[in-house]
Amino acid sequence: MKTYLPITPGKGFPQEEMSYEENSYPLEGSHLLRVGRWSFPGNCYFITASTLNRLPILTDPACCQIVFDSIEWLEKEKKMECYCCIIMPDHIHLVMKLGPEQTLSQVMQSLKGYTASEINKLKGKKGHVWQDQYYDHLIRKEEDMRNIILYCYENPVRRNIVQEANGYPFWSCKFEIE
Repeated sequence: MKTYLPITPGKGFPQEEMSYEENSYPLEGSHLLRVGRWSFPGNCYFITASTLNRLPILTDPACCQIVFDSIEWLEKEKKMECYCCIIMPDHIHLVMKLGPEQTLSQVMQSLKGYTASEINKLKGKKGHVWQDQYYDHLIRKEEDMRNIILYCYENPVRRNIVQEANGYPFWSCKFEIE
């Protein structure tokens, strides 16, 4: 299993990536998104996706590795840049920058579709792994990003999974946590 070092907001936070273009329009195809959801390529988002019926299937390290590998592939293909990911037993949180010419719908369909297929193969099952919907929030300020990343980092402590956040193994972040 890969080692993902907890790294923290504050040092090296990319200022230019926090710009939000208010006069931007959604990409072609974004009409497939639910009403009111627009995709802005190049902007940062906080995403939460839950497993179907909130079943704790992501306690298996092999399932977590499938999610991390999928995120790594999406980054390699320039569909997104992941700043932070934490995999909880029944949901994941992502802080990411949407790639050029990508919609949230495309990225999440790719992530959830691939991981569902691979987790089902691993478990010898068929069917849905993820809830159809997901929560998304456009991040407009560096301070908001810091707070969101800290929220993600402390989530296993709030859920009484670990006593110290740095003891949680299914965590990846490109910034240093102080």
